[in-house]
Amino acid sequence: MKIRNSLAAICAVFMVAGGAQAADRIAFGTTALKSVHYTYAAAAAKAINEKSGEAVDITVISTGGAVDNLKRIGQGQINMGLGTYATIYQAYKGIGKFEGNAMPNLRGLWVHAPALQAWVVREDSGIKSISDLAGKEFTPGQRGSATEQLAIQMLEAVDVKPELFRASLADAVAAVKDNRSNGYVKAGGTAVLDGTTLELMAFTPIRLLGFTEEEVAKVKEKFPFINFQKYKDNEVENFPAFTSPVQVIGQFALADSLTDEQVIAILEGVVDNPGPQVAAFPSFGKLDVMQDSLNLITIPLHSGAVKFYRSRGLDVPERLIPPEMK
Repeated sequence: MKIRNSLAAICAVFMVAGGAQAADRIAFGTTALKSVHYTYAAAAAKAINEKSGEAVDITVISTGGAVDNLKRIGQGQINMGLGTYATIYQAYKGIGKFEGNAMPNLRGLWVHAPALQAWVVREDSGIKSISDLAGKEFTPGQRGSATEQLAIQMLEAVDVKPELFRASLADAVAAVKDNRSNGYVKAGGTAVLDGTTLELMAFTPIRLLGFTEEEVAKVKEKFPFINFQKYKDNEVENFPAFTSPVQVIGQFALADSLTDEQVIAILEGVVDNPGPQVAAFPSFGKLDVMQDSLNLITIPLHSGAVKFYRSRGLDVPERLIPPEMK
Protein backbone atom coordinates (compact mmCIF):
# COMPACT_ATOMS: atom_id res chain seq x y z
CA MET A 1 0.00 0.00 0.00
CA LYS A 2 2.82 2.37 0.92
CA ILE A 3 4.56 1.64 -2.42
CA ARG A 4 1.35 2.27 -4.34
CA ASN A 5 0.83 5.57 -2.53
CA SER A 6 4.43 6.56 -3.21
CA LEU A 7 4.04 5.78 -6.91
CA ALA A 8 0.83 7.78 -7.01
CA ALA A 9 2.58 10.72 -5.39
CA ILE A 10 5.45 10.51 -7.87
CA CYS A 11 3.00 10.38 -10.80
CA ALA A 12 1.17 13.41 -9.40
CA VAL A 13 4.44 15.33 -9.23
CA PHE A 14 5.19 14.54 -12.88
CA MET A 15 1.65 15.49 -13.95
CA VAL A 16 1.94 18.84 -12.19
CA ALA A 17 5.36 19.42 -13.73
CA GLY A 18 4.04 18.51 -17.16
CA GLY A 19 1.02 20.79 -16.70
CA ALA A 20 3.25 23.70 -15.76
CA GLN A 21 4.98 23.37 -19.12
CA ALA A 22 1.80 23.00 -21.15
CA ALA A 23 1.05 25.59 -23.83
CA ASP A 24 -0.63 28.78 -22.61
CA ARG A 25 -4.25 28.95 -23.70
CA ILE A 26 -5.04 32.18 -25.53
CA ALA A 27 -8.63 33.29 -26.25
CA PHE A 28 -8.80 35.13 -29.61
CA GLY A 29 -11.97 37.20 -30.14
CA THR A 30 -12.71 37.55 -33.85
CA THR A 31 -15.96 38.37 -35.66
CA ALA A 32 -19.07 36.74 -37.18
CA LEU A 33 -18.70 33.20 -38.49
CA LYS A 34 -19.69 34.21 -42.05
CA SER A 35 -17.11 36.99 -42.27
CA VAL A 36 -14.00 36.50 -44.41
CA HIS A 37 -12.08 37.92 -41.46
CA TYR A 38 -13.27 35.06 -39.24
CA THR A 39 -11.91 32.75 -41.94
CA TYR A 40 -8.58 34.55 -41.73
CA ALA A 41 -8.54 34.45 -37.92
CA ALA A 42 -9.16 30.69 -37.89
CA ALA A 43 -6.32 30.21 -40.37
CA ALA A 44 -4.00 32.45 -38.33
CA ALA A 45 -4.78 30.41 -35.21
CA LYS A 46 -3.93 27.24 -37.14
CA ALA A 47 -0.65 28.75 -38.34
CA ILE A 48 0.29 29.85 -34.82
CA ASN A 49 -0.62 26.53 -33.22
CA GLU A 50 1.37 24.62 -35.85
CA LYS A 51 4.46 26.77 -35.44
CA SER A 52 4.33 27.72 -31.76
CA GLY A 53 2.10 25.04 -30.27
CA GLU A 54 4.55 24.23 -27.48
CA ALA A 55 4.23 27.79 -26.18
CA VAL A 56 0.66 28.90 -26.99
CA ASP A 57 -2.67 27.28 -27.80
CA ILE A 58 -4.95 29.73 -29.65
CA THR A 59 -8.72 29.27 -29.35
CA VAL A 60 -10.81 31.26 -31.84
CA ILE A 61 -14.06 32.76 -30.52
CA SER A 62 -16.74 34.16 -32.83
CA THR A 63 -17.91 37.59 -31.63
CA GLY A 64 -19.66 40.71 -32.83
CA GLY A 65 -16.44 42.24 -34.13
CA ALA A 66 -14.24 45.14 -33.05
CA VAL A 67 -16.51 46.90 -30.56
CA ASP A 68 -17.55 43.61 -28.95
CA ASN A 69 -13.91 42.51 -28.74
CA LEU A 70 -12.91 45.76 -27.08
CA LYS A 71 -15.60 45.20 -24.46
CA ARG A 72 -14.60 41.56 -23.93
CA ILE A 73 -10.90 42.26 -23.62
CA GLY A 74 -11.63 45.00 -21.10
CA GLN A 75 -13.60 42.46 -19.05
CA GLY A 76 -10.86 39.84 -19.26
CA GLN A 77 -12.93 37.43 -21.37
CA ILE A 78 -10.38 37.29 -24.20
CA ASN A 79 -6.62 37.81 -24.44
CA MET A 80 -6.51 39.33 -27.93
CA GLY A 81 -8.97 40.56 -30.51
CA LEU A 82 -9.56 41.46 -34.14
CA GLY A 83 -10.89 44.78 -35.42
CA THR A 84 -10.49 47.80 -37.67
CA TYR A 85 -7.72 50.09 -36.53
CA ALA A 86 -9.93 53.15 -37.06
CA THR A 87 -12.15 51.76 -34.28
CA ILE A 88 -9.24 50.58 -32.12
CA TYR A 89 -7.56 54.00 -32.34
CA GLN A 90 -10.73 55.80 -31.28
CA ALA A 91 -11.07 53.44 -28.29
CA TYR A 92 -7.42 54.02 -27.41
CA LYS A 93 -7.91 57.80 -27.47
CA GLY A 94 -11.43 57.83 -26.01
CA ILE A 95 -12.97 59.72 -28.93
CA GLY A 96 -16.10 59.22 -31.04
CA LYS A 97 -18.38 56.56 -29.55
CA PHE A 98 -15.68 55.89 -26.93
CA GLU A 99 -15.66 59.42 -25.54
CA GLY A 100 -15.14 59.24 -21.79
CA ASN A 101 -14.12 55.58 -21.97
CA ALA A 102 -10.55 55.69 -23.26
CA MET A 103 -8.52 52.44 -23.25
CA PRO A 104 -4.92 53.74 -23.12
CA ASN A 105 -3.55 50.25 -22.45
CA LEU A 106 -4.57 48.94 -25.89
CA ARG A 107 -1.60 47.59 -27.85
CA GLY A 108 -1.10 46.56 -31.49
CA LEU A 109 0.08 43.15 -32.70
CA TRP A 110 -0.15 42.77 -36.51
CA VAL A 111 -2.40 43.62 -39.46
CA HIS A 112 -3.76 41.24 -42.08
CA ALA A 113 -6.02 43.33 -44.34
CA PRO A 114 -5.29 46.87 -45.44
CA ALA A 115 -8.34 47.15 -47.73
CA LEU A 116 -7.95 49.59 -50.63
CA GLN A 117 -10.47 52.45 -50.63
CA ALA A 118 -10.72 53.27 -54.33
CA TRP A 119 -11.71 56.74 -55.54
CA VAL A 120 -13.06 55.82 -58.98
CA VAL A 121 -13.88 58.22 -61.84
CA ARG A 122 -14.70 57.83 -65.51
CA GLU A 123 -11.55 58.10 -67.60
CA ASP A 124 -13.26 60.56 -69.96
CA SER A 125 -14.38 62.83 -67.10
CA GLY A 126 -11.22 64.94 -67.25
CA ILE A 127 -10.82 64.48 -63.49
CA LYS A 128 -7.22 63.53 -62.69
CA SER A 129 -6.84 64.56 -59.04
CA ILE A 130 -8.83 64.88 -55.83
CA SER A 131 -8.87 68.66 -56.25
CA ASP A 132 -10.45 68.24 -59.72
CA LEU A 133 -13.58 66.86 -58.03
CA ALA A 134 -14.56 70.38 -56.95
CA GLY A 135 -17.99 71.23 -58.36
CA LYS A 136 -18.35 67.83 -60.09
CA GLU A 137 -21.01 65.15 -59.52
CA PHE A 138 -19.48 62.45 -57.31
CA THR A 139 -20.73 59.77 -54.90
CA PRO A 140 -18.62 59.68 -51.70
CA GLY A 141 -19.67 56.11 -50.90
CA GLN A 142 -22.84 54.10 -50.53
CA ARG A 143 -25.48 56.20 -48.75
CA GLY A 144 -25.29 55.70 -44.99
CA SER A 145 -22.05 53.70 -45.05
CA ALA A 146 -18.88 54.24 -43.03
CA THR A 147 -17.09 54.77 -46.35
CA GLU A 148 -19.41 57.67 -47.17
CA GLN A 149 -18.80 59.28 -43.78
CA LEU A 150 -15.03 58.95 -44.03
CA ALA A 151 -14.91 60.18 -47.64
CA ILE A 152 -16.90 63.30 -46.76
CA GLN A 153 -14.61 63.95 -43.78
CA MET A 154 -11.56 63.62 -46.04
CA LEU A 155 -13.02 65.96 -48.66
CA GLU A 156 -13.69 68.53 -45.95
CA ALA A 157 -10.13 68.14 -44.63
CA VAL A 158 -8.65 68.97 -48.05
CA ASP A 159 -11.30 71.66 -48.72
CA VAL A 160 -12.64 70.06 -51.91
CA LYS A 161 -16.39 70.40 -52.51
CA PRO A 162 -17.90 68.15 -55.17
CA GLU A 163 -21.58 68.14 -56.05
CA LEU A 164 -22.39 65.13 -53.89
CA PHE A 165 -24.54 62.51 -55.61
CA ARG A 166 -25.87 60.60 -52.58
CA ALA A 167 -27.04 57.17 -53.68
CA SER A 168 -27.03 53.44 -53.10
CA LEU A 169 -24.07 51.61 -54.60
CA ALA A 170 -26.20 50.23 -57.45
CA ASP A 171 -27.54 53.70 -58.31
CA ALA A 172 -24.07 55.26 -58.06
CA VAL A 173 -22.61 52.72 -60.49
CA ALA A 174 -25.56 53.12 -62.88
CA ALA A 175 -25.06 56.89 -62.82
CA VAL A 176 -21.38 56.48 -63.74
CA LYS A 177 -22.29 54.10 -66.59
CA ASP A 178 -24.85 56.59 -67.90
CA ASN A 179 -22.44 59.52 -67.48
CA ARG A 180 -24.79 61.22 -64.99
CA SER A 181 -22.05 61.10 -62.35
CA ASN A 182 -18.28 61.12 -62.58
CA GLY A 183 -17.46 58.46 -60.01
CA TYR A 184 -17.67 57.11 -56.48
CA VAL A 185 -15.69 55.75 -53.51
CA LYS A 186 -15.70 52.02 -52.76
CA ALA A 187 -13.58 49.80 -50.51
CA GLY A 188 -12.03 46.68 -52.03
CA GLY A 189 -9.42 44.18 -50.88
CA THR A 190 -5.66 44.27 -50.36
CA ALA A 191 -4.41 46.04 -53.51
CA VAL A 192 -7.54 44.73 -55.26
CA LEU A 193 -10.64 46.54 -56.55
CA ASP A 194 -14.04 45.33 -55.41
CA GLY A 195 -16.20 43.20 -57.72
CA THR A 196 -18.58 46.07 -58.50
CA THR A 197 -15.76 48.25 -59.81
CA LEU A 198 -14.21 45.39 -61.79
CA GLU A 199 -17.60 44.85 -63.44
CA LEU A 200 -17.90 48.59 -64.21
CA MET A 201 -14.52 48.47 -65.98
CA ALA A 202 -16.02 46.11 -68.56
CA PHE A 203 -18.43 48.88 -69.61
CA THR A 204 -16.61 52.13 -68.86
CA PRO A 205 -12.87 52.90 -68.78
CA ILE A 206 -12.01 54.30 -65.33
CA ARG A 207 -9.24 56.13 -63.51
CA LEU A 208 -8.21 55.80 -59.85
CA LEU A 209 -7.53 59.10 -58.09
CA GLY A 210 -4.60 59.45 -55.73
CA PHE A 211 -3.99 61.73 -52.75
CA THR A 212 -0.95 64.02 -52.81
CA GLU A 213 1.45 64.13 -49.86
CA GLU A 214 -0.01 67.51 -48.87
CA GLU A 215 -3.56 66.10 -48.97
CA VAL A 216 -2.52 63.08 -46.90
CA ALA A 217 -0.97 65.39 -44.30
CA LYS A 218 -4.14 67.50 -44.08
CA VAL A 219 -6.37 64.45 -43.64
CA LYS A 220 -4.15 62.84 -41.02
CA GLU A 221 -3.81 66.10 -39.07
CA LYS A 222 -7.58 66.15 -38.60
CA PHE A 223 -8.28 62.40 -38.60
CA PRO A 224 -5.12 60.58 -37.44
CA PHE A 225 -6.91 57.22 -37.43
CA ILE A 226 -7.28 57.28 -41.25
CA ASN A 227 -4.47 55.33 -42.92
CA PHE A 228 -3.02 55.68 -46.41
CA GLN A 229 -0.99 53.34 -48.58
CA LYS A 230 1.24 53.98 -51.57
CA TYR A 231 0.70 51.58 -54.49
CA LYS A 232 3.37 51.06 -57.14
CA ASP A 233 2.76 50.92 -60.90
CA ASN A 234 0.53 47.93 -61.67
CA GLU A 235 0.41 46.85 -58.00
CA VAL A 236 -3.30 47.41 -58.47
CA GLU A 237 -3.53 45.63 -61.79
CA ASN A 238 -3.65 47.89 -64.87
CA PHE A 239 -3.27 51.14 -62.93
CA PRO A 240 -0.27 53.48 -62.43
CA ALA A 241 1.12 54.33 -58.99
CA PHE A 242 -1.13 56.25 -56.61
CA THR A 243 -1.75 56.85 -52.89
CA SER A 244 -5.11 55.93 -51.42
CA PRO A 245 -6.84 55.54 -48.03
CA VAL A 246 -6.99 52.01 -46.63
CA GLN A 247 -9.25 50.37 -44.06
CA VAL A 248 -6.80 48.53 -41.84
CA ILE A 249 -7.98 45.35 -40.10
CA GLY A 250 -5.74 43.58 -37.64
CA GLN A 251 -5.14 42.22 -34.17
CA PHE A 252 -4.74 43.90 -30.80
CA ALA A 253 -4.27 43.11 -27.11
CA LEU A 254 -3.91 44.93 -23.81
CA ALA A 255 -0.51 45.70 -22.37
CA ASP A 256 -1.10 43.01 -19.73
CA SER A 257 -3.49 40.57 -21.43
CA LEU A 258 -0.54 38.76 -23.06
CA THR A 259 3.06 38.34 -21.89
CA ASP A 260 5.99 39.30 -24.09
CA GLU A 261 6.82 35.61 -24.55
CA GLN A 262 3.28 34.82 -25.67
CA VAL A 263 3.26 37.67 -28.19
CA ILE A 264 6.62 36.61 -29.61
CA ALA A 265 5.34 33.03 -30.02
CA ILE A 266 2.15 34.30 -31.69
CA LEU A 267 4.04 36.51 -34.15
CA GLU A 268 6.49 33.74 -34.96
CA GLY A 269 3.53 31.64 -36.05
CA VAL A 270 2.01 34.44 -38.13
CA VAL A 271 5.26 35.43 -39.87
CA ASP A 272 7.00 32.06 -40.22
CA ASN A 273 3.99 29.96 -41.20
CA PRO A 274 2.09 31.96 -43.85
CA GLY A 275 0.77 28.91 -45.74
CA PRO A 276 -2.52 28.36 -43.89
CA GLN A 277 -3.23 32.10 -43.87
CA VAL A 278 -2.67 32.56 -47.61
CA ALA A 279 -4.72 29.44 -48.42
CA ALA A 280 -7.70 30.79 -46.49
CA PHE A 281 -7.22 34.50 -47.21
CA PRO A 282 -5.22 34.89 -50.46
CA SER A 283 -4.64 38.64 -50.15
CA PHE A 284 -2.52 37.95 -47.05
CA GLY A 285 0.12 36.75 -49.50
CA LYS A 286 0.41 40.28 -50.89
CA LEU A 287 1.42 41.70 -47.51
CA ASP A 288 4.83 42.30 -46.09
CA VAL A 289 3.19 41.52 -42.78
CA MET A 290 5.95 42.89 -40.54
CA GLN A 291 6.70 46.13 -42.41
CA ASP A 292 3.06 46.78 -43.27
CA SER A 293 2.14 46.32 -39.61
CA LEU A 294 4.73 48.91 -38.60
CA ASN A 295 3.48 51.29 -41.29
CA LEU A 296 -0.25 50.93 -40.63
CA ILE A 297 -0.77 50.33 -36.90
CA THR A 298 -1.82 53.60 -35.25
CA ILE A 299 -1.52 52.75 -31.53
CA PRO A 300 1.55 51.63 -29.55
CA LEU A 301 2.68 48.04 -30.07
CA HIS A 302 2.66 45.44 -27.33
CA SER A 303 6.15 45.32 -25.82
CA GLY A 304 6.49 41.71 -27.00
CA ALA A 305 5.71 42.84 -30.55
CA VAL A 306 8.39 45.54 -30.34
CA LYS A 307 10.92 42.91 -29.26
CA PHE A 308 9.83 40.53 -32.04
CA TYR A 309 10.01 43.10 -34.87
CA ARG A 310 13.38 44.34 -33.65
CA SER A 311 14.67 40.75 -33.48
CA ARG A 312 13.83 40.45 -37.20
CA GLY A 313 15.94 43.49 -38.04
CA LEU A 314 13.17 46.09 -38.36
CA ASP A 315 13.36 49.64 -37.08
CA VAL A 316 10.30 50.20 -34.89
CA PRO A 317 9.10 53.84 -35.12
CA GLU A 318 9.13 55.85 -31.90
CA ARG A 319 5.34 56.39 -32.17
CA LEU A 320 4.83 52.62 -31.73
CA ILE A 321 6.96 52.24 -28.58
CA PRO A 322 4.59 51.73 -25.60
CA PRO A 323 5.00 53.80 -22.40
CA GLU A 324 6.08 50.72 -20.45
CA MET A 325 9.24 50.51 -22.62
CA LYS A 326 10.23 54.15 -22.19
